Amino acid sequence: FWNGTQRSVQGKLTWRPDYRVRVSGGVTRTAANIHVPSEERFVATLYTTRASYSFSTAAFIDALTQFDPGTHQMSANVRFNVIHHPLSDVFVVYNDQRFLTPDAPVAGRSLTVKVTQMVSF
Repeated sequence: FWNGTQRSVQGKLTWRPDYRVRVSGGVTRTAANIHVPSEERFVATLYTTRASYSFSTAAFIDALTQFDPGTHQMSANVRFNVIHHPLSDVFVVYNDQRFLTPDAPVAGRSLTVKVTQMVSF
């Protein structure tokens, strides 16, 4: 229901010290001009850090953090995955979202456990 232009530039750097560990960081900058009655224009920047560690081919942990300096919002996500059979997994996911302004130190947190089981018939 809107139209306009959007331009994004992204840069990322990844470091792999060995086959089990991967760490990356990046920045994305987006400028948009949305054609609505108010002629809305905005520029947003997002900083991202991601890390992963593989315990084995059947178990790993991933972490993702993002920070938006325009809104002072930070979010983090940590996921632990165990593959107990092919196409069958157990996921434990922790999410944390924070507003880093003094007026709104609101935190949103969740812990989710998901089990998938392949059933053949």
